[in-house]
Amino acid sequence: MSAAAESLDFRLDSEELKKNPWELLRRLRKEDPVHYVESMDLWLVTRYDDIYELFNDPRVTGDRRVWEHYQRPKEGSFFRWVDDYGLMAVDRQTQAKQRHLIGGGLTPRGVRGIDQKIHDVVQHFAKPLHGRTGVVDIMKEFTTPIPVVVVGHITGVTAPGVDDAKFSQLAQEVIRGFFTFVNDEVRERADRNYELLSAWVRETIEARRREPKDDLISYLLAAQEGDFKLDDDGIVAQVSAMLAAGTETTSSGGMLCLTTLLDHPETLERVRADRSLVPQTVLEVLRYAFGGLGGTQRYALDDFEYHGRKITRGKAMMLSGGGASHDPAVYDDPDTFDIDRDNSNLLTFGRGQHYCLGANLAKAELGAIVDAALDFLPPGAKVLRDQAETESLGIFNRNKTCPVDFGDGS
Repeated sequence: MSAAAESLDFRLDSEELKKNPWELLRRLRKEDPVHYVESMDLWLVTRYDDIYELFNDPRVTGDRRVWEHYQRPKEGSFFRWVDDYGLMAVDRQTQAKQRHLIGGGLTPRGVRGIDQKIHDVVQHFAKPLHGRTGVVDIMKEFTTPIPVVVVGHITGVTAPGVDDAKFSQLAQEVIRGFFTFVNDEVRERADRNYELLSAWVRETIEARRREPKDDLISYLLAAQEGDFKLDDDGIVAQVSAMLAAGTETTSSGGMLCLTTLLDHPETLERVRADRSLVPQTVLEVLRYAFGGLGGTQRYALDDFEYHGRKITRGKAMMLSGGGASHDPAVYDDPDTFDIDRDNSNLLTFGRGQHYCLGANLAKAELGAIVDAALDFLPPGAKVLRDQAETESLGIFNRNKTCPVDFGDGS
Protein backbone atom coordinates (compact mmCIF):
# COMPACT_ATOMS: atom_id res chain seq x y z
CA MET A 1 0.00 0.00 0.00
CA SER A 2 1.35 3.39 -0.97
CA ALA A 3 2.11 6.20 1.47
CA ALA A 4 -0.68 8.20 -0.15
CA ALA A 5 -3.15 5.38 0.43
CA GLU A 6 -2.03 4.99 4.03
CA SER A 7 -2.83 8.66 4.66
CA LEU A 8 -6.47 8.10 3.73
CA ASP A 9 -8.16 7.96 7.11
CA PHE A 10 -11.88 8.57 7.41
CA ARG A 11 -15.16 7.29 8.81
CA LEU A 12 -18.01 6.35 6.50
CA ASP A 13 -20.47 7.95 8.90
CA SER A 14 -18.65 11.32 8.92
CA GLU A 15 -21.22 14.12 8.57
CA GLU A 16 -18.84 16.09 6.36
CA LEU A 17 -18.34 13.15 3.97
CA LYS A 18 -22.05 12.34 3.83
CA LYS A 19 -22.63 15.86 2.54
CA ASN A 20 -19.71 15.92 0.09
CA PRO A 21 -17.94 12.60 -0.63
CA TRP A 22 -16.79 13.41 -4.16
CA GLU A 23 -13.22 14.59 -3.58
CA LEU A 24 -12.49 11.61 -1.34
CA LEU A 25 -14.00 9.24 -3.92
CA ARG A 26 -11.75 10.73 -6.59
CA ARG A 27 -8.73 10.04 -4.41
CA LEU A 28 -9.83 6.52 -3.55
CA ARG A 29 -10.45 5.52 -7.17
CA LYS A 30 -7.03 6.82 -8.12
CA GLU A 31 -4.91 5.84 -5.11
CA ASP A 32 -6.61 2.93 -3.37
CA PRO A 33 -9.75 1.62 -5.15
CA VAL A 34 -10.10 -1.32 -2.71
CA HIS A 35 -9.57 0.52 0.55
CA TYR A 36 -9.67 -0.94 4.06
CA VAL A 37 -11.77 1.25 6.37
CA GLU A 38 -10.33 0.35 9.77
CA SER A 39 -12.98 2.11 11.85
CA MET A 40 -15.70 -0.10 10.35
CA ASP A 41 -13.63 -3.18 9.49
CA LEU A 42 -14.62 -3.42 5.84
CA TRP A 43 -13.24 -3.00 2.34
CA LEU A 44 -14.63 -0.05 0.38
CA VAL A 45 -14.70 -0.57 -3.40
CA THR A 46 -15.01 2.59 -5.48
CA ARG A 47 -14.37 1.83 -9.18
CA TYR A 48 -17.26 1.10 -11.52
CA ASP A 49 -15.70 -1.98 -13.19
CA ASP A 50 -14.92 -3.61 -9.84
CA ILE A 51 -18.41 -2.93 -8.50
CA TYR A 52 -19.94 -4.26 -11.72
CA GLU A 53 -17.95 -7.47 -11.28
CA LEU A 54 -18.54 -7.91 -7.55
CA PHE A 55 -22.33 -7.72 -7.82
CA ASN A 56 -22.27 -11.29 -9.18
CA ASP A 57 -18.83 -12.54 -8.17
CA PRO A 58 -19.21 -16.11 -6.80
CA ARG A 59 -16.55 -15.43 -4.16
CA VAL A 60 -18.87 -13.04 -2.32
CA THR A 61 -22.50 -13.17 -1.21
CA GLY A 62 -25.24 -10.82 -0.08
CA ASP A 63 -26.13 -13.25 2.73
CA ARG A 64 -25.11 -11.30 5.82
CA ARG A 65 -25.07 -14.44 7.95
CA VAL A 66 -21.60 -14.99 6.47
CA TRP A 67 -20.34 -11.68 7.93
CA GLU A 68 -17.79 -12.16 10.71
CA HIS A 69 -19.62 -9.61 12.89
CA TYR A 70 -23.09 -11.07 12.26
CA GLN A 71 -25.51 -11.13 15.19
CA ARG A 72 -28.60 -13.26 14.78
CA PRO A 73 -31.82 -11.21 15.07
CA LYS A 74 -34.44 -12.25 17.59
CA GLU A 75 -36.83 -15.07 16.73
CA GLY A 76 -40.00 -13.87 14.99
CA SER A 77 -38.57 -10.53 13.90
CA PHE A 78 -38.66 -9.27 10.33
CA PHE A 79 -34.87 -9.29 10.15
CA ARG A 80 -34.74 -12.90 11.32
CA TRP A 81 -37.10 -13.96 8.51
CA VAL A 82 -35.13 -12.01 5.92
CA ASP A 83 -31.86 -13.51 7.14
CA ASP A 84 -33.19 -17.07 7.11
CA TYR A 85 -35.53 -17.08 4.10
CA GLY A 86 -35.11 -13.85 2.11
CA LEU A 87 -33.73 -13.59 -1.40
CA MET A 88 -30.14 -13.31 -0.19
CA ALA A 89 -30.40 -16.31 2.15
CA VAL A 90 -31.63 -19.03 -0.21
CA ASP A 91 -29.69 -20.97 -2.83
CA ARG A 92 -29.45 -19.55 -6.34
CA GLN A 93 -32.09 -21.86 -7.81
CA THR A 94 -34.66 -20.99 -5.14
CA GLN A 95 -33.70 -17.32 -5.41
CA ALA A 96 -34.36 -17.40 -9.16
CA LYS A 97 -37.79 -18.97 -8.56
CA GLN A 98 -38.69 -16.38 -5.91
CA ARG A 99 -37.56 -13.53 -8.14
CA HIS A 100 -39.55 -14.89 -11.07
CA LEU A 101 -42.72 -15.19 -8.97
CA ILE A 102 -42.46 -11.79 -7.28
CA GLY A 103 -41.20 -9.95 -10.34
CA GLY A 104 -43.92 -11.23 -12.66
CA GLY A 105 -46.00 -8.11 -12.22
CA LEU A 106 -43.06 -5.71 -12.08
CA THR A 107 -41.56 -6.19 -15.54
CA PRO A 108 -41.60 -3.18 -17.90
CA ARG A 109 -44.69 -4.68 -19.55
CA GLY A 110 -46.36 -5.26 -16.20
CA VAL A 111 -45.66 -1.72 -15.00
CA ARG A 112 -47.09 -0.28 -18.23
CA GLY A 113 -50.32 -1.99 -17.24
CA ILE A 114 -50.58 0.18 -14.13
CA ASP A 115 -49.38 3.42 -15.71
CA GLN A 116 -52.84 4.96 -15.40
CA LYS A 117 -53.05 4.11 -11.69
CA ILE A 118 -49.65 5.71 -11.10
CA HIS A 119 -50.71 8.78 -13.09
CA ASP A 120 -53.97 9.12 -11.17
CA VAL A 121 -52.28 8.86 -7.76
CA VAL A 122 -49.58 11.39 -8.68
CA GLN A 123 -52.12 13.85 -10.08
CA HIS A 124 -54.23 13.54 -6.93
CA PHE A 125 -51.32 14.83 -4.83
CA ALA A 126 -50.11 17.31 -7.46
CA LYS A 127 -53.44 19.10 -7.88
CA PRO A 128 -53.36 21.04 -4.55
CA LEU A 129 -49.89 22.37 -5.39
CA HIS A 130 -50.96 24.20 -8.55
CA GLY A 131 -50.89 27.94 -7.97
CA ARG A 132 -49.35 27.61 -4.50
CA THR A 133 -47.09 30.36 -3.19
CA GLY A 134 -44.74 30.64 -0.24
CA VAL A 135 -42.84 27.69 1.25
CA VAL A 136 -44.04 24.17 0.40
CA ASP A 137 -42.63 20.96 1.89
CA ILE A 138 -42.52 18.88 -1.29
CA MET A 139 -41.78 15.70 0.65
CA LYS A 140 -44.69 15.97 3.07
CA GLU A 141 -47.21 17.15 0.50
CA PHE A 142 -46.05 15.35 -2.62
CA THR A 143 -43.26 12.78 -2.83
CA THR A 144 -43.87 10.96 0.47
CA PRO A 145 -47.59 9.99 0.22
CA ILE A 146 -47.43 8.91 -3.44
CA PRO A 147 -45.45 5.65 -3.30
CA VAL A 148 -47.36 4.03 -0.45
CA VAL A 149 -50.64 4.59 -2.29
CA VAL A 150 -49.17 3.24 -5.55
CA VAL A 151 -47.69 0.16 -3.90
CA GLY A 152 -50.95 -0.31 -2.01
CA HIS A 153 -52.79 -0.45 -5.34
CA ILE A 154 -50.31 -2.98 -6.71
CA THR A 155 -50.18 -5.29 -3.69
CA GLY A 156 -53.77 -4.84 -2.56
CA VAL A 157 -52.68 -3.93 0.98
CA THR A 158 -54.31 -1.03 2.79
CA ALA A 159 -54.10 0.13 6.40
CA PRO A 160 -57.60 0.19 7.94
CA GLY A 161 -58.18 3.39 9.88
CA VAL A 162 -54.71 4.75 9.08
CA ASP A 163 -54.19 7.70 6.74
CA ASP A 164 -51.68 7.69 3.89
CA ALA A 165 -49.13 9.82 5.76
CA LYS A 166 -49.09 7.48 8.80
CA PHE A 167 -48.98 4.37 6.60
CA SER A 168 -46.07 5.86 4.65
CA GLN A 169 -44.17 6.75 7.83
CA LEU A 170 -44.65 3.26 9.22
CA ALA A 171 -43.46 1.60 6.02
CA GLN A 172 -40.41 3.87 5.86
CA GLU A 173 -39.50 3.04 9.46
CA VAL A 174 -39.37 -0.65 8.50
CA ILE A 175 -36.88 -0.23 5.66
CA ARG A 176 -34.63 2.09 7.67
CA GLY A 177 -33.70 -0.90 9.79
CA PHE A 178 -31.82 -2.23 6.75
CA PHE A 179 -29.56 0.81 6.45
CA THR A 180 -25.93 -0.02 7.16
CA PHE A 181 -24.69 0.70 10.69
CA VAL A 182 -27.95 2.17 12.05
CA ASN A 183 -28.34 2.05 15.82
CA ASP A 184 -30.41 -0.42 17.85
CA GLU A 185 -33.23 2.09 18.35
CA VAL A 186 -33.79 2.34 14.58
CA ARG A 187 -33.82 -1.47 14.26
CA GLU A 188 -36.24 -1.84 17.16
CA ARG A 189 -38.62 0.69 15.59
CA ALA A 190 -38.35 -1.20 12.32
CA ASP A 191 -39.34 -4.45 14.01
CA ARG A 192 -42.29 -2.89 15.86
CA ASN A 193 -43.63 -1.31 12.69
CA TYR A 194 -43.09 -4.52 10.73
CA GLU A 195 -45.48 -6.26 13.13
CA LEU A 196 -48.21 -3.77 12.18
CA LEU A 197 -47.38 -3.92 8.48
CA SER A 198 -47.28 -7.71 8.39
CA ALA A 199 -50.63 -7.94 10.20
CA TRP A 200 -52.26 -5.88 7.44
CA VAL A 201 -50.63 -8.09 4.80
CA ARG A 202 -51.95 -11.24 6.53
CA GLU A 203 -55.44 -9.76 6.66
CA THR A 204 -55.22 -9.06 2.93
CA ILE A 205 -54.01 -12.61 2.23
CA GLU A 206 -57.06 -14.05 4.01
CA ALA A 207 -59.39 -11.66 2.19
CA ARG A 208 -57.88 -12.52 -1.22
CA ARG A 209 -58.03 -16.24 -0.47
CA ARG A 210 -61.78 -15.80 -0.08
CA GLU A 211 -62.15 -13.35 -2.97
CA PRO A 212 -59.21 -12.90 -5.39
CA LYS A 213 -58.72 -9.52 -7.04
CA ASP A 214 -56.37 -8.01 -9.62
CA ASP A 215 -53.42 -7.42 -7.27
CA LEU A 216 -50.06 -8.91 -6.36
CA ILE A 217 -51.24 -10.87 -3.32
CA SER A 218 -53.95 -12.62 -5.32
CA TYR A 219 -51.34 -13.41 -7.96
CA LEU A 220 -48.85 -14.80 -5.42
CA LEU A 221 -51.49 -16.99 -3.79
CA ALA A 222 -52.13 -18.66 -7.14
CA ALA A 223 -48.66 -18.49 -8.70
CA GLN A 224 -46.23 -21.38 -8.78
CA GLU A 225 -42.79 -21.73 -10.36
CA GLY A 226 -42.23 -25.42 -11.08
CA ASP A 227 -42.63 -27.11 -7.70
CA PHE A 228 -41.94 -23.85 -5.84
CA LYS A 229 -44.69 -21.81 -4.22
CA LEU A 230 -44.47 -19.05 -1.62
CA ASP A 231 -46.23 -19.89 1.65
CA ASP A 232 -48.11 -17.27 3.65
CA ASP A 233 -45.02 -16.33 5.67
CA GLY A 234 -43.08 -15.83 2.44
CA ILE A 235 -45.81 -13.65 0.94
CA VAL A 236 -46.02 -11.59 4.14
CA ALA A 237 -42.27 -10.95 4.23
CA GLN A 238 -41.86 -10.22 0.52
CA VAL A 239 -44.92 -7.95 0.24
CA SER A 240 -44.02 -6.13 3.48
CA ALA A 241 -40.50 -5.58 2.15
CA MET A 242 -41.95 -4.26 -1.11
CA LEU A 243 -44.23 -1.84 0.76
CA ALA A 244 -41.34 -0.61 2.89
CA ALA A 245 -38.63 -0.40 0.23
CA GLY A 246 -40.93 1.02 -2.43
CA THR A 247 -42.14 3.73 -0.09
CA GLU A 248 -38.78 4.91 1.26
CA THR A 249 -36.77 4.87 -1.96
CA THR A 250 -39.41 6.57 -4.10
CA SER A 251 -40.16 9.22 -1.51
CA SER A 252 -36.50 10.21 -1.28
CA GLY A 253 -35.94 9.61 -4.99
CA GLY A 254 -38.78 11.89 -5.98
CA MET A 255 -37.40 14.59 -3.71
CA LEU A 256 -33.95 14.23 -5.29
CA CYS A 257 -35.41 14.45 -8.79
CA LEU A 258 -37.13 17.73 -8.03
CA THR A 259 -34.32 19.32 -6.03
CA THR A 260 -31.74 18.37 -8.67
CA LEU A 261 -33.85 19.99 -11.38
CA LEU A 262 -34.41 23.07 -9.22
CA ASP A 263 -30.62 23.30 -8.81
CA HIS A 264 -30.31 23.23 -12.62
CA PRO A 265 -33.03 25.64 -13.82
CA GLU A 266 -31.95 25.62 -17.47
CA THR A 267 -32.38 21.85 -17.60
CA LEU A 268 -35.69 22.11 -15.72
CA GLU A 269 -37.07 24.55 -18.30
CA ARG A 270 -35.81 22.36 -21.15
CA VAL A 271 -37.62 19.31 -19.74
CA ARG A 272 -40.71 21.38 -18.96
CA ALA A 273 -40.86 22.28 -22.65
CA ASP A 274 -40.19 18.72 -23.87
CA ARG A 275 -41.70 15.99 -21.68
CA SER A 276 -40.17 13.24 -23.82
CA LEU A 277 -36.95 14.03 -21.90
CA VAL A 278 -38.43 12.94 -18.55
CA PRO A 279 -37.25 9.28 -18.62
CA GLN A 280 -33.64 10.18 -19.41
CA THR A 281 -33.77 12.95 -16.82
CA VAL A 282 -34.81 10.42 -14.16
CA LEU A 283 -31.91 8.14 -15.11
CA GLU A 284 -29.42 11.00 -14.88
CA VAL A 285 -30.74 11.98 -11.44
CA LEU A 286 -30.32 8.35 -10.36
CA ARG A 287 -26.69 8.52 -11.51
CA TYR A 288 -25.84 12.04 -10.41
CA ALA A 289 -27.66 12.44 -7.09
CA PHE A 290 -28.02 8.97 -5.59
CA GLY A 291 -25.44 7.26 -3.40
CA GLY A 292 -22.28 8.54 -1.82
CA LEU A 293 -19.39 6.76 -0.16
CA GLY A 294 -21.55 3.85 0.98
CA GLY A 295 -23.62 1.33 -0.88
CA THR A 296 -24.42 -2.37 -1.21
CA GLN A 297 -22.55 -4.84 0.98
CA ARG A 298 -21.13 -8.22 -0.01
CA TYR A 299 -19.40 -10.74 2.26
CA ALA A 300 -16.43 -12.97 1.42
CA LEU A 301 -17.28 -16.68 1.28
CA ASP A 302 -13.60 -17.60 1.58
CA ASP A 303 -10.14 -16.02 1.53
CA PHE A 304 -9.15 -14.51 -1.82
CA GLU A 305 -6.98 -11.79 -3.32
CA TYR A 306 -8.53 -8.81 -5.04
CA HIS A 307 -6.34 -6.16 -6.66
CA GLY A 308 -3.52 -7.14 -4.37
CA ARG A 309 -5.63 -7.02 -1.21
CA LYS A 310 -6.12 -10.10 0.96
CA ILE A 311 -9.87 -10.41 1.52
CA THR A 312 -10.49 -12.84 4.38
CA ARG A 313 -13.53 -15.05 4.85
CA GLY A 314 -16.45 -13.23 6.45
CA LYS A 315 -15.08 -9.76 5.72
CA ALA A 316 -17.52 -7.15 4.37
CA MET A 317 -16.95 -5.41 1.05
CA MET A 318 -18.98 -2.26 0.48
CA LEU A 319 -19.71 -1.32 -3.13
CA SER A 320 -19.79 2.47 -3.26
CA GLY A 321 -22.82 3.75 -5.17
CA GLY A 322 -21.33 7.19 -5.68
CA GLY A 323 -17.99 5.65 -6.57
CA ALA A 324 -19.52 3.76 -9.49
CA SER A 325 -21.85 6.47 -10.74
CA HIS A 326 -19.18 9.19 -10.70
CA ASP A 327 -16.33 7.13 -12.16
CA PRO A 328 -14.70 9.17 -14.98
CA ALA A 329 -13.56 5.94 -16.65
CA VAL A 330 -17.24 5.31 -17.47
CA TYR A 331 -18.90 8.74 -17.40
CA ASP A 332 -17.36 11.80 -19.03
CA ASP A 333 -17.31 14.79 -16.68
CA PRO A 334 -19.22 12.75 -14.06
CA ASP A 335 -19.77 15.58 -11.59
CA THR A 336 -21.82 17.49 -14.17
CA PHE A 337 -25.58 16.94 -14.40
CA ASP A 338 -26.17 16.08 -18.08
CA ILE A 339 -29.47 14.51 -19.14
CA ASP A 340 -28.10 13.76 -22.62
CA ARG A 341 -25.52 11.23 -21.44
CA ASP A 342 -25.96 7.46 -21.94
CA ASN A 343 -27.00 5.88 -18.65
CA SER A 344 -27.86 2.43 -19.99
CA ASN A 345 -25.08 0.93 -17.85
CA LEU A 346 -26.30 2.41 -14.55
CA LEU A 347 -25.62 0.33 -11.41
CA THR A 348 -27.97 2.21 -9.08
CA PHE A 349 -30.43 -0.70 -9.09
CA GLY A 350 -27.75 -3.39 -9.00
CA ARG A 351 -26.97 -5.92 -11.70
CA GLY A 352 -27.87 -9.41 -12.90
CA GLN A 353 -29.46 -11.63 -10.28
CA HIS A 354 -29.12 -8.76 -7.82
CA TYR A 355 -30.98 -6.24 -9.97
CA CYS A 356 -33.75 -4.57 -7.95
CA LEU A 357 -37.14 -6.17 -8.67
CA GLY A 358 -38.88 -2.83 -8.18
CA ALA A 359 -36.64 -0.85 -10.55
CA ASN A 360 -39.20 -0.55 -13.36
CA LEU A 361 -41.91 0.57 -10.94
CA ALA A 362 -39.58 3.08 -9.29
CA LYS A 363 -38.60 4.62 -12.64
CA ALA A 364 -42.25 4.84 -13.70
CA GLU A 365 -43.22 6.56 -10.43
CA LEU A 366 -40.28 8.97 -10.55
CA GLY A 367 -41.11 9.84 -14.15
CA ALA A 368 -44.72 10.57 -13.23
CA ILE A 369 -43.59 12.66 -10.24
CA VAL A 370 -41.27 14.75 -12.39
CA ASP A 371 -43.84 15.19 -15.15
CA ALA A 372 -46.53 16.34 -12.72
CA ALA A 373 -44.18 18.64 -10.80
CA LEU A 374 -43.21 20.47 -13.98
CA ASP A 375 -46.80 21.72 -14.11
CA PHE A 376 -46.76 23.26 -10.62
CA LEU A 377 -43.14 24.24 -9.92
CA PRO A 378 -42.93 27.96 -10.68
CA PRO A 379 -39.88 29.38 -12.48
CA GLY A 380 -37.36 30.57 -9.92
CA ALA A 381 -38.47 28.20 -7.13
CA LYS A 382 -35.65 27.66 -4.64
CA VAL A 383 -34.75 24.72 -2.40
CA LEU A 384 -34.33 25.93 1.21
CA ARG A 385 -31.74 23.39 2.34
CA ASP A 386 -30.81 25.29 5.48
CA GLN A 387 -34.41 24.86 6.67
CA ALA A 388 -34.70 21.14 5.87
CA GLU A 389 -34.94 18.57 8.66
CA THR A 390 -32.65 15.57 8.24
CA GLU A 391 -31.82 12.44 10.21
CA SER A 392 -28.70 10.33 10.32
CA LEU A 393 -29.11 6.68 9.31
CA GLY A 394 -25.68 5.18 9.76
CA ILE A 395 -23.59 6.04 6.72
CA PHE A 396 -26.39 8.04 5.07
CA ASN A 397 -28.37 11.16 5.88
CA ARG A 398 -32.04 11.20 4.99
CA ASN A 399 -34.29 14.20 4.48
CA LYS A 400 -37.39 14.28 6.68
CA THR A 401 -38.58 17.53 5.07
CA CYS A 402 -37.71 19.42 1.91
CA PRO A 403 -38.98 23.02 1.95
CA VAL A 404 -39.12 24.82 -1.40
CA ASP A 405 -39.90 28.51 -1.81
CA PHE A 406 -42.52 28.79 -4.56
CA GLY A 407 -42.30 32.60 -4.49
CA ASP A 408 -45.14 35.09 -4.16
CA GLY A 409 -46.86 34.34 -7.46
CA SER A 410 -45.82 37.59 -9.11
